[in-house]
Amino acid sequence: MVMRLAGLGSGLDVDSMVAKLMQAERAPLDKLSQKNQQLTWKSQAYRDINVKLAAFRDSLSALRFGSTWANTTSTSSDSTKVEVSSVGTAAAGTHKIIVTKLAQGASTSSGNVTSSASLNGSTALTSGASISAAGKNNVFSVSLNGTTKTVTIADGNYDKAGLVSAIQSAVDQSFGANQIQVGTNGDDTLNFTPLGDPNYLPQLKINTVTGYTTVSDLGFTDNQSFKFDNSAVLSTQASKLSGALTATSFVINGQTINITNTDSLDSIMSKVNNSAAGVNMYYDSITDKISVTSKTTGDTAKIIYGADASTTNFLNTFQLNTAITQGSNAQVNIDGVDGTYASNQITSNGVTYTLRNVTDPVNGVTVNVNQDTDAIYNSISDFVTKYNDLLGSINTKLRESVFRDYQPLTDEQKKAMSETDITNWENKAKSGLLHNDQTLAQLRNSLRGSAYSTITTLPSNLNSLYDVGITTKPYILNDSENAGKLEIDSARLKDAISKDPQGVIKIFTNQMSSGGAQSDKGVLQQFYESANNTISSIINTAGTANDSFSNVTNTLGKQVYDINYKIVDLQDKLDQKENYYYSMFSKMDTAIANSNAQISWLQGQLQ
Repeated sequence: MVMRLAGLGSGLDVDSMVAKLMQAERAPLDKLSQKNQQLTWKSQAYRDINVKLAAFRDSLSALRFGSTWANTTSTSSDSTKVEVSSVGTAAAGTHKIIVTKLAQGASTSSGNVTSSASLNGSTALTSGASISAAGKNNVFSVSLNGTTKTVTIADGNYDKAGLVSAIQSAVDQSFGANQIQVGTNGDDTLNFTPLGDPNYLPQLKINTVTGYTTVSDLGFTDNQSFKFDNSAVLSTQASKLSGALTATSFVINGQTINITNTDSLDSIMSKVNNSAAGVNMYYDSITDKISVTSKTTGDTAKIIYGADASTTNFLNTFQLNTAITQGSNAQVNIDGVDGTYASNQITSNGVTYTLRNVTDPVNGVTVNVNQDTDAIYNSISDFVTKYNDLLGSINTKLRESVFRDYQPLTDEQKKAMSETDITNWENKAKSGLLHNDQTLAQLRNSLRGSAYSTITTLPSNLNSLYDVGITTKPYILNDSENAGKLEIDSARLKDAISKDPQGVIKIFTNQMSSGGAQSDKGVLQQFYESANNTISSIINTAGTANDSFSNVTNTLGKQVYDINYKIVDLQDKLDQKENYYYSMFSKMDTAIANSNAQISWLQGQLQ
């Protein structure tokens, strides 16, 4: 390595002189770097086209086969009795369905769970009761049908009747009149009763407010309820039930459900519903009854309780009925053929019937299945949009202007430019990299040829896109981007679809017969193959999106790799050249320094 102490003896700007000399030496390296950048940009331009081309091809992957177009619509003459839907495999036509009986699940219910609905205190009232905020015995909380409010009794000294009246007034102030009645029992204990329909009285609870002893002073317990509380621990609800719950488990449909001392009715029902018993258990707090229903319908749907003593205790405690309606099958006649079905949803020949009610035993319900012409039109319209988008991109790349004076910038050139100027310059430099590209031109011509093609094995009046109102745009000067794009005459296309939907579909999807010609293929089959072939060709030229730009398995990548090798080799030579210049200038600098020293000595001798 040459030591670079430039210009110490001579005072010359050696660095600047070497830099100017190297600028000329670096010209071949700059040209290689610019060529390398152009190839990288070209590879990326190819890959960008390939992304669009792959998306276009993939959109045709299923559409090129006739089965994916076979959408149908179906209608029922009475959807309150039979609802219908259909899939593509359903044949167009009319069906008649007679429903004699719906499929039923197994079910059973209980009697009233609550043996006595009451919210009674346990301590008799006495005269001379002192109620005050200071005594912390004037505030409590009441929940009525899920709505919770704070009740505040007016301060004072009360006799029995006066205290009842003061509590009633406080409750009315919180909930309004005629919502809750406050009274006493024969033993002078206090009671609360919700008012309303005697058959559907709402739930009523009394709760302690933190810091106050009101609830216990009045003879109640915290969270005491009027009716059975399905969310409370069962041990706190014992007085509400018709008998003592001693069961630690019960059996339903062969599944053992365990009961613990922390269970509520809600938690027990959750265990049942999440078990393999295949049933749903539900408690209705309004009717105060438990219902059990099977999750399935049909004659295999059963509810069977265990015969053990523990199960019997559970059933008796909650008044569960052992008289069970077991499941049964639906009885249906479709197009004259009788059948029994475990479900009320039946699928036959691509048509799904959802049974809602029994039908007239003679006329039944009429179901019409038709080809979904709107879906066919939408599929074609969507394809045309994607085709035009792809063709527009190809046309743009093929006709993109070339600015030959705008070469990729070197690092030194970028140092003297702003970011905006660099971006604008590089946009010009990238333009036209695929101008008149042979691969893209072949694809464009292939796509246009397919759009104009005639499917030779189809009827002459319905064997091309033109026959159904799809034509290509002409070339217009200064509008090359839209040249060859497809246009749809909506009225003609919809008319063709309505008259012969399958005939229209075949133009797009017709399959080549054994030994047939390429012209036998439907338009989408041809487009798919053209796109697929071009994708492979571009990958061979520029690689995939995940490949490095110097991947030697593709044409441009091999060129980039070779240039990179040349750049490394040339850079080594330039480094050696630069060292040579510094060495030469160093020797010159030393010689000048020695000469200056001799001159100084001679001048000293002459003085």
